[in-house]
Amino acid sequence: MNYKAKIIKIAEVTVKLLIVLLGFFIIYKKLFVNQKITDVFHEVINCFSTNRQYFLMLLAFLLVPLNLFMESIKWKLQLKPIENLNNWKSFISIFTGISAGMFFPNRMGNFLGRIFILEKGDRIKASLTTIVGGMAQMIATVSSGLIAYLFFIEKHIILNSLCVCIIIFVMSLIYFNIHILRHVMFFFPKRIIIKTEEYFETFASYSKNELLKILLISFARYFLYTFQFVLLIWSFNIPLTYFDAMIPIAFTYLLMMVIPFITITEIAIRGSVSIMVFEKWFIMNNINTSMGMMVFIASSLLWIFNIAIPAVIGLFLTYHLNFFRNKNEL
Repeated sequence: MNYKAKIIKIAEVTVKLLIVLLGFFIIYKKLFVNQKITDVFHEVINCFSTNRQYFLMLLAFLLVPLNLFMESIKWKLQLKPIENLNNWKSFISIFTGISAGMFFPNRMGNFLGRIFILEKGDRIKASLTTIVGGMAQMIATVSSGLIAYLFFIEKHIILNSLCVCIIIFVMSLIYFNIHILRHVMFFFPKRIIIKTEEYFETFASYSKNELLKILLISFARYFLYTFQFVLLIWSFNIPLTYFDAMIPIAFTYLLMMVIPFITITEIAIRGSVSIMVFEKWFIMNNINTSMGMMVFIASSLLWIFNIAIPAVIGLFLTYHLNFFRNKNEL
């Protein structure tokens, strides 16, 4: 191993070690300092008295691997024009992506933990493919949330329903014609166009069939994630049917998507929004609003299951990432 290779190796190990140490610090601060997550588990112990409650919570937790696996399949489809990633590496990158997301507001750094799993694929193009997956997930979240919103309003229902249909149609139209995004570069100076043209051509690499598959997986993930929330709500004996629980959940996710947050406050904001929406729904359906705190605990557990635990696992998997590559590999 030559001198330059040794320097690169040391730099690689140093970066990975710093990510692991900083990641554990952020997760620890988030769980045990800012949010006092131990209080969540104390509430669970105090509220749970039957095997049924523990079973429902366990079932929600056991659905996490399926959720992550579906996301890995979607990520693999997104990367198809860039690199044919195998299932195992695609699955690993979801964990490292969640870990990286902990470092940025609204978990926007998720893609950074994913693209460094690539062996030869262009990382800039891979970053752009996240826009495709993000749009698909946004359609699932926004369309479901807007439909749920219609159940909260009491006036101008027909007009609002028409607006919701138009919004969903426009989003779908843009998504299935995502290749038009490559024309965005024409608004930039010519020298920038020359340098970026090949990257924006990535958006023209997807067929309608591939886009449909990505969208369907996004909806499947969305309903699986919401079902986990429903299971946790049922585990606290909140008297809601699946349909009655889905409405405030969908509206909560819509609000969470548009509210900016930083990592250390995410669980508090998520819980507060959940309480606000569910208490409104409880009042509309003559349910005791004191159960709002149970919704907060359920929301916190959902975050621990789907974000905190995978983020910790992802930190241990950072050794799979390649931060430095030879130029002939790019």
